[in-house]
Amino acid sequence: MMNKYLVLLISCCMLVLQAQAQFDYKNPKTYIVAKVEVKGAQFSDEDAIIAMTGFTVGSTVVIPGDQIADAIKKLWQENIFSDINIRADEVNDQAISLIIEVRERPRISSFSFEGISKSHADDLREKINFIRGTILTESKRQTASRIIRNFYVEKGFFNTTVQIRTETDKVIQNGVIVTIEVNKGKKIKIKDIIINGNEAFSDKKIIKKLKKVHEKTWWRFWARSKYVPKEYNEAKAALMEYLNDEGYRDALIERDTVYAIDDKHVNVEIDLYEGIQYYFRNITWSGNFKYNSEQLSRVLNIKKGDVYSTTQLNKRLSGDPNGGDVSSLYLDDGYLFYNVEPVEVAIEGDSIDLELRMTEGPQATNRKIIVEGNTKTSDYVVLRELRTTPGEKFRRSEIIRSQREILALGFFDQEKMNIQPIPNIETGTVDLKYTVEERPSDQLQLQGGWGGRIRDFQGNIIAGGFVGTVQLAFNNFAAKRILDPKAWRPVPSGDGQKLSLAFQMNGVGYKNFSVSFQEPWLGGKKPNSLGVSGSYYVFQSVRSDYRNAIFSTSVDFGQRLKFPDDFFRSFTSVGYKYYDVTNPSVIFRSSFSRVVDGSVVYEPQAYINIITLRQTFERSSIDAPIFPRSGSLMSLSVEATPPYSLFRENENYEGMTDAEKFRFLEYHKWKFNSNWFFRIVGNKLPLVLSVKIEAGYLGMYNKRLGVSPFERFFMGGSGLLGQTFGLDGRELIPLRGYEDGSLDNENSGYPIYNRFVAELRFPVTLNQSAPVWLQAFAEAGNGWQDFRTYNPFDLKRSLGAGVRVMLPMVGLLGLDWAYGFDRVLPSDASISGSQFHFIIGQSF
Repeated sequence: MMNKYLVLLISCCMLVLQAQAQFDYKNPKTYIVAKVEVKGAQFSDEDAIIAMTGFTVGSTVVIPGDQIADAIKKLWQENIFSDINIRADEVNDQAISLIIEVRERPRISSFSFEGISKSHADDLREKINFIRGTILTESKRQTASRIIRNFYVEKGFFNTTVQIRTETDKVIQNGVIVTIEVNKGKKIKIKDIIINGNEAFSDKKIIKKLKKVHEKTWWRFWARSKYVPKEYNEAKAALMEYLNDEGYRDALIERDTVYAIDDKHVNVEIDLYEGIQYYFRNITWSGNFKYNSEQLSRVLNIKKGDVYSTTQLNKRLSGDPNGGDVSSLYLDDGYLFYNVEPVEVAIEGDSIDLELRMTEGPQATNRKIIVEGNTKTSDYVVLRELRTTPGEKFRRSEIIRSQREILALGFFDQEKMNIQPIPNIETGTVDLKYTVEERPSDQLQLQGGWGGRIRDFQGNIIAGGFVGTVQLAFNNFAAKRILDPKAWRPVPSGDGQKLSLAFQMNGVGYKNFSVSFQEPWLGGKKPNSLGVSGSYYVFQSVRSDYRNAIFSTSVDFGQRLKFPDDFFRSFTSVGYKYYDVTNPSVIFRSSFSRVVDGSVVYEPQAYINIITLRQTFERSSIDAPIFPRSGSLMSLSVEATPPYSLFRENENYEGMTDAEKFRFLEYHKWKFNSNWFFRIVGNKLPLVLSVKIEAGYLGMYNKRLGVSPFERFFMGGSGLLGQTFGLDGRELIPLRGYEDGSLDNENSGYPIYNRFVAELRFPVTLNQSAPVWLQAFAEAGNGWQDFRTYNPFDLKRSLGAGVRVMLPMVGLLGLDWAYGFDRVLPSDASISGSQFHFIIGQSF
């Protein structure tokens, strides 16, 4: 800056000397500018320079005078010249020619960093805003140095130094090569935190409340202890907030200091004044008409003698995420304009009296419902899920429920959804604007896994290994637009219908084709769903002459119930399944074979028909479909065939082959699932506990027929094979830490099972492009042959951890490691031990 004014002073002095030589200093004279010439401008526009001085041809200039000095000041302010001179060239009695001589500052031709990593250099390039071709000014140097230093101070490098070097570019005229040398120095860490003046709280308690500020200890190797001034100031504010919430409203930090003890460590010392602890005494209400003071005090739930906490007071008035506060009482009854102002009316000793002054206002009515951001999904698909309708009373609970129902569609990003009430107090109405952001909902699922084996009754492997699935799932399909060529982008979409096409295979021996379609709002007026599905399955063992071909189809009808509450749904399904099995005794240990004249005769063929009616009652109150934070999922289902044997009481089953007995299969199958989600801590990235309980039972109508050899439960592994190798309609229940299907009751399966799961889930990111979360889990489960042997405490146990990522167009990917603590069979030499499970497209 001093150099700039020195050059300006010299230029003005030169002008004065020239004026004294050519002009009469005591008698200023006005001249007409006849010509203006610019010299030395290589990159700057000469006309622009002349315009900045104001000396255009035909203008006047007084010499001697201030116009020349003012013109030089204007050019200096542009910060593009290092030297400026304005002198007279030709002068006569009335006209003057001026020459503007400038020397341009160098421009940045390239710049680079020294002493730091490439990733840090990339981050700093965006921050310092050095652009090739722009002028390198002293101000730009200082700004860049400050930004770089602050960047490393925030990372704990408090002694960072920055040096900016330049050298002339020999290729580019007037260009300079800039080298930014950064010396981070050693990271500064906090050695000791010294607390003085605390009496009510221990040093350990106070230090714990200094968020992100920690002492360096060998045993807390995971906790950083670097000193960052910004985080230190935030920690002090957090400490004051904590003390205030504990009733110490007069608490303050009288003095604090940070001092170096060596070149790598500092100590932090805080002198604290706690003051006395305050308590709530009398709390009165005024302005309340809708609810009496006793009702409001009951909801407020703050008693005389409770520790005075403004945070707790505000939460009980309007900040409870579960809706149990005073504001919810009013907002759920239309009082959108409700307001309450806490006023301290008396402070005596350590007691505080409060008056809660209320303004209830009029009840608001919903006027307009606005949906924005649904670029793919039709408006009516969103609107039909809303519980808020025009003309009805405003209710906060209905808004929360509407948000849940929209997210349950699975079409929108749960982190980006926003609901904005737009009130009009003059008319007593409110417009509700729902803003959503579409997320990819269609999936190209590539499922696969390498897991357990399916064996015949002699222990030979006939299925298993790698299982591959290709599935096209269009979860927002629009069937009515299927004939519109413009709608195929890539398929008609936007009506919320579901269309799924799938193909599964395992080498040359197994293939499965399936198709399904679901209309969630049949008729468009009520949330009654209709679904149809069909599949064809064929399996040919490469190690035996076993072959199984299955055709199945089903029709499902679902409806939302109002009792016990409208979180309940009912699903009724009618299904038909046909088995064409060659050499069925390969799979069934004790079926499809009999002893004739002392020899075992195996039945060569079986044709099995299964006609079922399934009724399911389901309740879902989870807050989001991909990563639930709260709520529950519960379902109870029973699937039953007609009781054929009850109409054939005189049938001689002992004289029949199994193929004859099971031509029309009969059974009843019961299943119960309960999954609860609890937010433990955190809001943006919460730690969530998931607790799951499962139970299943396969029953019979006739003891002479026994329990069906089909539809039994097999446990173990990821459960993937249970979705594919439906050799006997078996249902494989996941139990990580054990091989797929290994708990198989000697390949006969179990009619009864229990499974218990507890998971801790922590999200790494919930970004809609790829949500990722980590999980640790404990599992236990087992199967039993009948209720005589049933023991819910005789369980196979495991512990493990894993990761999940949800990818658009792919689905859920997962990798789990689990350790099984028990033997699969009592005769096994060792426990199950360590197992890895790779999951695609499946969630536990």
